[in-house]
Amino acid sequence: MSIQELGAIGEMVGGVAVLVTLIYLAMQVRQGSVTTHRQMYGQAAEAISSFWMDLARDPDLLDAYLEMLRPDHQPDSPGARRGYLVFDAYLSLLESFYLHNREYGERLSQERWQRVLTRLLTTPGGRTYWARRREYFHEEFATYVQNLLEQGAVRSP
Repeated sequence: MSIQELGAIGEMVGGVAVLVTLIYLAMQVRQGSVTTHRQMYGQAAEAISSFWMDLARDPDLLDAYLEMLRPDHQPDSPGARRGYLVFDAYLSLLESFYLHNREYGERLSQERWQRVLTRLLTTPGGRTYWARRREYFHEEFATYVQNLLEQGAVRSP
């Protein structure tokens, strides 16, 4: 076997090694990306849980939140304004959760929070809130929520 033949074989082996290395690296990057997105999903779900726990721990905050949902609420009253801020925080969490799920396809508990969201926004105060605040959210999320409400994806209580 000549040196040229050995060199050709070495180049082929080197090319195959580079190809195997690139495939391995692509798999590692993909796995790291999936892990990162699952961690983000977990953090978002944890933040939503924390929101409800914080609301349960603070009776004044809970009262403001519930006042905003009541049929007879006055949207400009101090309690309703505070309730709007609480609801802004909650919907912002759901918006992030929705956009993350849309991007990465994880639907682990989306049906549950769709029901919660629909029920909250079909209360008289929730309808008023959504009519006044819809424009503050990402258009895709706002359209998604609007479709949930219009299609009756989940029946209101």
